[in-house]
Amino acid sequence: MELVIHSYCLKGARQEPLLPPVSLTPTSSTLTVAELIRLTVAEQIAALSVQHCLEQAAMREVLDRQYLSERDIRRQASEGAILMPQAKASPQLDVDVEIERALKGFETRAFRVLHNGVMLQNLDDLIEVSPPSTIAFIRLMPLIGG
Repeated sequence: MELVIHSYCLKGARQEPLLPPVSLTPTSSTLTVAELIRLTVAEQIAALSVQHCLEQAAMREVLDRQYLSERDIRRQASEGAILMPQAKASPQLDVDVEIERALKGFETRAFRVLHNGVMLQNLDDLIEVSPPSTIAFIRLMPLIGG
């Protein structure tokens, strides 16, 4: 069964998406909250990495096409080919470090996990994955001044 995890940030009465939704296909119908967080964080990093890389490559292509100088074109032509510069790879995140940060964040209540509208309290709480399961990661932001 495929799960879609949504991540939101609650700022007062507003609810804003924090990260893009990710889909998981767990190998078991029962997961702990810790296992769910591990799978979700790894998938979020993969999705963000692809999205960021594609955005960066697209921006680089447009900028290079627009601003490649005549001098660069002449120099490259004399070397045999005119090439657009390649976008630099974005720094790699350490998935294990980010998973540990997320687990600690859950334990310190920086964010909450809701399964079918029920707030989960502990990393070892069990989640029965069955249709329709809805899962949300909710980041709580304190109101200014209190």
